[in-house]
Amino acid sequence: MNTKDRLSLVLVGFSIWATATIVYRQVGSIFFERSVMEYWLNVASTSGLYTLVFVGLMRWRRIETKDWLQGAICIALPGMLGEIPILADFVELMSNMHPETAGRYAAFLFSGYSILLGFAWFRAIREVRFLTPEQLH
Repeated sequence: MNTKDRLSLVLVGFSIWATATIVYRQVGSIFFERSVMEYWLNVASTSGLYTLVFVGLMRWRRIETKDWLQGAICIALPGMLGEIPILADFVELMSNMHPETAGRYAAFLFSGYSILLGFAWFRAIREVRFLTPEQLH
């Protein structure tokens, strides 16, 4: 994976985070303040969507599977860092949700990033196992 790919993925990650944050600021209560079943359905479906978008993006950019973890980090890091001030001042910045929703929101974020990074890691190590030492460089 080259520098252009890394930069592109960081920008994609930032764009996804910014768009999702704006959406959740406007209508987050629909996703996080309904029943427990609806919440977990949201977590599962969003995690699946993250994975599908990630795979499509990696294939579209023709990034080798062995580099997928690096790609996932480039995508996830802007959002993970961007959420620090959001979660620190949740009541003010996400005013459409109740203060006690911050835990569900943080758990949702943590699960999404964990699934994305875990999936990419699993695929990358699986690919690396089948490479010869010459192919690793």
